[in-house]
Amino acid sequence: MNDKTDKHDIHIEQSGQQNRREQQLRFAELELGAPEPQERETVSRVVTPDGWERSLDWQQDFRYVSREGQFVQKARELESQTEDHAEFVPFQTYWPTYDQMQPGQLKWYLYWRGEVRSERYHDTDLSYLFVYLYELIHGIGWSEPVQGVQLMDRVWHAYRKRYPKLDQYVREWKYDFALVFGLDLPPFEPLAKLPRSLSPELRELEWKRRFSAEPVELTWDLVLQLCDYEIEKSRYYNEQGRKDLREYIPKVIVLVDGYLAKTTGNKLINHFMPREKKVTRYLFRSAVYDYEQYGRTATVSILAISEHLPLRAYLTQLVRFTENKLRELSGFKGKLRGITLEAEVEELVSRFLHKEFELRKAEEAKARAPKVKINTAKLRKLQHESDEVRDMLLTEQLPVIPENQGSSVEHPVSSGLPAMEISLGHLVTQAKQELGSLRSRNRNRKDTDGPQQAEMDFERGWQTFEEESPANVALETMKSEAPKGDQRPELSDDDNCADGMELPEEWRELWGRLSESHKKMLSALVNGDGDAVRYDIAEQAGSMPELLLDEINGLSMEWIGDLLIDGDEITEEYQQELSEMLRSRC
Repeated sequence: MNDKTDKHDIHIEQSGQQNRREQQLRFAELELGAPEPQERETVSRVVTPDGWERSLDWQQDFRYVSREGQFVQKARELESQTEDHAEFVPFQTYWPTYDQMQPGQLKWYLYWRGEVRSERYHDTDLSYLFVYLYELIHGIGWSEPVQGVQLMDRVWHAYRKRYPKLDQYVREWKYDFALVFGLDLPPFEPLAKLPRSLSPELRELEWKRRFSAEPVELTWDLVLQLCDYEIEKSRYYNEQGRKDLREYIPKVIVLVDGYLAKTTGNKLINHFMPREKKVTRYLFRSAVYDYEQYGRTATVSILAISEHLPLRAYLTQLVRFTENKLRELSGFKGKLRGITLEAEVEELVSRFLHKEFELRKAEEAKARAPKVKINTAKLRKLQHESDEVRDMLLTEQLPVIPENQGSSVEHPVSSGLPAMEISLGHLVTQAKQELGSLRSRNRNRKDTDGPQQAEMDFERGWQTFEEESPANVALETMKSEAPKGDQRPELSDDDNCADGMELPEEWRELWGRLSESHKKMLSALVNGDGDAVRYDIAEQAGSMPELLLDEINGLSMEWIGDLLIDGDEITEEYQQELSEMLRSRC
């Protein structure tokens, strides 16, 4: 009992000593050098507060303002400020704001922004443009949402050539702006290719635009994104068919889409229309944006065209079938297996590729053929000599031989020719006599008058250019035009024209090769008929307008060595001939 009491007293004493040491350490600066204070009794005191109290607004005085919120506050303060003149100061920073601007930079920005609002677009740095776009996003500088979109679009198109980087940002921000305010955003300009940075929502909108276009707008790079077959790893692609595959696969898809639209009334996108799905989109990404203004996200409905499995499977089969046909036409061994397509589609693609290869062969043959070169100097000389002979024959007075003189002159009664017409033999004799007299006069002039200007030597001309001499041409022309009794050329019904026009041999051969469908299609092109008439003609023939036009061009390349149709019009240099031929042929 006594031991326990002693231990308790010792513990109390130790606790008191420890408290005194802590007090000495805590107030050492006050007690240094002072005598130890005597122990006093603790006195309790009650302190009453003063009557003054602080008025606090906890929501305002203790509210956290983000960097984006500070930007919006500063933008509203500077919304109406302008500068009359300022010197350009470079400004380049990531996520630019007013706080990062020096006084000279802020002065230039306020001046430049006033000019932009007046539609005067001076050259400036990209960071200034982003600050202006951030203002438009937060409602600074416009009163109606439609006006905000228009201002965003104007500054984008004014500077997009200098800063192509703007495209990937402004497209997304305009789309978000339309979502926030419920605007009907006009379609964007077509993209040459889909950027990797494009959001899934805008990417699917671009796919929809391409599949809905007439014709379908698909390039080789886009086909690769929709096909589940790795074409560029194909042996045929790497060894031989790279060029053909890249050229014809997009054309085949366009052809099949047009065929389905004509026969069923639905394009590919309508046959394989995916269901809409809801996705969450973050607003104004990569911008200094205060999400407390419009919210952080928005819900969007999209058509996941590029991910729709039935569409991807059909396009994959179409690509594989096209590769098989190209292998066959180019003589490449081996085929791809497991292809299932409609028989009509397979026939359509096969005919198209066959015609394309035939047309290519004709063009290659034409390119290999030697080109005709005309000697213009020689042609002018021949023309001059021909004019000399013509003038001589027309100006010299030729006597007319009566019908009762000479037995060599014959005028058939049945020919119905005028009484004053000269026979071929007499005309040739007179031409020779005139040429002889001309040569004799030239000799006399040389003998009597001394040196004279050189005259044309027709005899030498005949010896040098015997085949192309204008005299011989004139004589041959007179022979061909002179009547020979009652003999006249006989033309078949197909060679007769209503206006007396006789076609060259190759044109007659081409006309005989054309089918009735071909002739109707040519007539529709000449008359300027619309697509409906052409589709009706092709439908009666069980074909497509494009295939009929390709067949006509193939025959024209074979028989006249040139294309009759360019695009969907008759080639300009053949319009007159073809119009007369169609009007006059039976």
